[in-house]
Amino acid sequence: MEKLRIYFPSIFIFLSCHGNNAARSKQFGVKEDTLSNCAKAEMLFAEKGDQGTNSSQFYLDSAIRLCPNFAKAWRERGVPFLKRGDYATWLAYLNRAIEISPIDFLDIRAWCKAKFLHDYKGALEDFKNFDLLTTDTPKVIGDYNIYTWMALCEAGLNHHEAALKYANKSIAISSEEHGEEWVGMFDFLYRGNIKLALKDYKGALEDFNKQLRNSDKLADGYYYQGLALLGQKKKKDAKKSFKKSIYYFTNGYTMSDPYVEMPFKVYLSDAEIELSKLQFID
Repeated sequence: MEKLRIYFPSIFIFLSCHGNNAARSKQFGVKEDTLSNCAKAEMLFAEKGDQGTNSSQFYLDSAIRLCPNFAKAWRERGVPFLKRGDYATWLAYLNRAIEISPIDFLDIRAWCKAKFLHDYKGALEDFKNFDLLTTDTPKVIGDYNIYTWMALCEAGLNHHEAALKYANKSIAISSEEHGEEWVGMFDFLYRGNIKLALKDYKGALEDFNKQLRNSDKLADGYYYQGLALLGQKKKKDAKKSFKKSIYYFTNGYTMSDPYVEMPFKVYLSDAEIELSKLQFID
């Protein structure tokens, strides 16, 4: 009887899962005579509990055995491995989910490749393919618009002209729909860095100034503002920017991510080094 309680925790849920056999057959790609197993799999997924626990993984394994084409269970089964840094195991589970339902999970593989693995070539290919799969707009993946991710991938590959085109597209979409105040949290900083790489110091400074209007205590923003000013030979102004950067770094106002180092991340020591080069500038 204990086994029955695991697989049938709610008669109501069980019955509701059987409510539309044809629709569920189409959803999971299974024959109607095996639909009851996929209904049970849905039920187990709902009861899985906390992510990554032994009981959760057991429930997901059970769901997959019952319904091998249950894509979201394959994806969820691999997430704890991603968070633990076991990328190979994570990717094996996610790849199976993508085989079953690419429109639901290809974007996840793309941004994880970019964010965690720095596999910019592979991520860019996935982003492009996902972009073709859906007409949704805006296309937000993880923390950013899809075109911001594509810009970061191109920048990671040192394709800065291509990166700039994607960055411009991302910012234009947000600006046209809601205004510049709704542009992604660090999109101006990212585009500014792409312009720095292209030695467009004036354009870079404009972007860093826009970034600082949206987040006026961002230490990283003042650091890059200083670099853009140095590119324009404005050493006095650059010195002021580096001092502000150090102040806000010291007070904890900096970009951060609980899992990885963020794109174009800098540190207090970077600002201190730049300031030391300008110590004799009044």
